[in-house]
Amino acid sequence: MKNIILLAIVLFLSAGFSCTDFLDEKPTGTMATDSPLSSLESCTALANSPYSNLTVFDQNEGTWGGNTIWLLEFMTGKVYSEAAQAEFIDYRTLTLNSRSRYIQMWWQDCYAGIAKANLAIQKIPEFTQVSETVRSKYMGEVRFLRALYYFYLVRIFGDIPKIDVVQSQLSELYIERSPVKTIYDEIIIPDLLAADSSSLPAKDETGRVSMGAVKALLADVYLNYAGFPVNAGKDAYSESAKRSAELINAKNYSLFDNYSEMRLPANNNKKEFIFQVQFSLDKSHNDIVPKVLPPKSDISVYSSEYGSLVPTKEFYDSYIKGDKRAEERQFFFSWYPASPTKTNDPDRLQRVDFGGQYIYKFFDETAIRTTGKSTLNWTLYRYADVLLMYAEAQAASAGTANNLAIESLNKVRKRANLPDFTNSNGTDFIKAVWDERYHELCFESKMWFDQARTRKIRNDFTGNYDNYVGYKTVFGTTLTEKFLLFPLPQSELNANPKLKQNPNY
Repeated sequence: MKNIILLAIVLFLSAGFSCTDFLDEKPTGTMATDSPLSSLESCTALANSPYSNLTVFDQNEGTWGGNTIWLLEFMTGKVYSEAAQAEFIDYRTLTLNSRSRYIQMWWQDCYAGIAKANLAIQKIPEFTQVSETVRSKYMGEVRFLRALYYFYLVRIFGDIPKIDVVQSQLSELYIERSPVKTIYDEIIIPDLLAADSSSLPAKDETGRVSMGAVKALLADVYLNYAGFPVNAGKDAYSESAKRSAELINAKNYSLFDNYSEMRLPANNNKKEFIFQVQFSLDKSHNDIVPKVLPPKSDISVYSSEYGSLVPTKEFYDSYIKGDKRAEERQFFFSWYPASPTKTNDPDRLQRVDFGGQYIYKFFDETAIRTTGKSTLNWTLYRYADVLLMYAEAQAASAGTANNLAIESLNKVRKRANLPDFTNSNGTDFIKAVWDERYHELCFESKMWFDQARTRKIRNDFTGNYDNYVGYKTVFGTTLTEKFLLFPLPQSELNANPKLKQNPNY
């Protein structure tokens, strides 16, 4: 195999970039590793390329009612599925295995994004005719994206292959797994610190990476680094609090006044939203919108309504009385008028009762009632998450909550019509923060990661946080340490004999 190979990269029609440009996947050229590097268009193409794999955070998994997000929701024990998915049964009964399509897609798409970022990191500095400010900005973006992909991989799979250069020889494809801490110490954290020193703008409303996104991810990374399995402790909690405090004090973001504002595509990338996966009417649609609708309810113009992700009754009942998020058509709904495209029944056109609570959090009314195509972005970081990360990290590092931590927690509680929490005792305060993360960030791919880093799971009957290992779910299955990680894809084990499977899979 030649030492230098041709590397295909996506070249866009212009250097301009809107919030959906990277959704175009039509290659218009190729670039070799020794190609002359001078045009702004080529430099921009390199920076754009790693964005294309962000779709792994919310995309059709290929089976009936499937979506990549389900991997991180099914394992929480707080949801069930009414779609005919054998995959959900495997997760509910804890019989999941290494041949799961969900697992395969997360692995292959994150590593594809990493490969594109590696190429960009290698080549962008060579564009000496492009201004240093632009190159610094682009390097900040691709380092953020590489860190993001690795951050998900290391939390989903644990020890993973460390690939931080462009691979050009077959022998370079056979790599052993590196420890979790090594991935954090040698890739994730250095990449984000480099991005934090780049020329990225404080905020960006086009869908590109901003300094706000970097600080939000840094806060999250250090929060996870502080907990299991690395257990870096107080210093890491302090670093997490520092990064989220910087973001809070910059005052570039704020909470929406009403939850309904988060369901409007017109608000994509604005106000509370720090970093999102982009969707477009003409290029790629948000796959989750029809898949959380009550199955066969006929309330939408979509050809299918799946009921793929449904909150358990125990989870819904865990919201305390008066919590606005549990009210009808806030985070959940139990009835809705049928679509006139599906029925002429006057009673159903007035009201269809579902017989239980379904997810309303991602209800894009225009798509559901009119277009059948949702442009509602999928959120990776929003301001409420940052406020709660700061509150937890600060209290964990200091042993008691300071005024900013209490204020941050209460901003989230106030929007939910909950009274202020005033107890600054570290243990009590952190439990209150965990409650808000549990109820505020539900179905946003946060809960299972919180369970894994804390080794705790909320008991919906008692309101306490029980040990993860040994916890019995409402489905009658008992969690063990095995399920704090997912198995490596069998196809990767077959292709790379140096890879070893996670324990007990």
